[in-house]
Amino acid sequence: MDKTEYRFDSVVAETLLIPLYFRAKESRRGRHALLRDETAERLVAGIDYDYSKFDKAGMSAIGCVVRSNYFDEAVRRFIATHERPVVVNVGCGLDTRRQRTDGEGRAVCYELDLPEVISLRRTLLPDTPGDTCIPASLTDTAWMDRLRTAHPDGDFIFVAEGVLMYFYERQVKAFLHAIASRFGGGQVWFDVCGKTMLKAGVKPDSLRQSGAQIRSGISDGHEVERWEPRLRLIEQAIYQRMHTRRWSLPMRLLALMPGVSKGFSSLLGYEIMR
Repeated sequence: MDKTEYRFDSVVAETLLIPLYFRAKESRRGRHALLRDETAERLVAGIDYDYSKFDKAGMSAIGCVVRSNYFDEAVRRFIATHERPVVVNVGCGLDTRRQRTDGEGRAVCYELDLPEVISLRRTLLPDTPGDTCIPASLTDTAWMDRLRTAHPDGDFIFVAEGVLMYFYERQVKAFLHAIASRFGGGQVWFDVCGKTMLKAGVKPDSLRQSGAQIRSGISDGHEVERWEPRLRLIEQAIYQRMHTRRWSLPMRLLALMPGVSKGFSSLLGYEIMR
């Protein structure tokens, strides 16, 4: 099989290969897999890259899969309970959430990422009816206005997976404010590193050989409500409390101390009030 070699201009853009690789590895577990992603398997096999640097990142390997599965379930619920669902995958990379969550094609889907990532995505995963790429930064609000105009009666869910920790707190606040001010009645879901991890300068094990930096942290999901009153916390989930048998004993013990766990990482979902 011929492989495609690709060089990234941005170290943050290059991190898209981490969840792609871990989804492919998980998918190859067959009936024991938490998720199936045959497209990820194909893409990993076709991109010329030294993935071995991630093979010792055991916590990230399970964490990425648990995270993807968690957000997939949030999207499935949203699609099932809303009449005009619009799913926006913020920082999409080479994710295949549309294929994993919307087999019946009920939702309109958008894939947003930096222009160099969208260029790669369109080469490997061309746009399909109902699933459109947007080359833009999440800090740009013009794409939000275009989506609101294109779907004036749409029910929006935004998922920013593996993205916001690379932005400064002021940028995260601005992004959430912009979403909340335009998309009342929708939802926004994202994962975060906690303040303990941020202050200690600790990176997830998959990033220790990367130049990408963690720039913001949230430990208490209610803090976001204080930033933006139109956001109401649905849930703050702890990784290690999901699929517990896949985690090491120390990680399972950490889950018994939720405050400590949230200081390192968690998953957040919010309703956007009208």
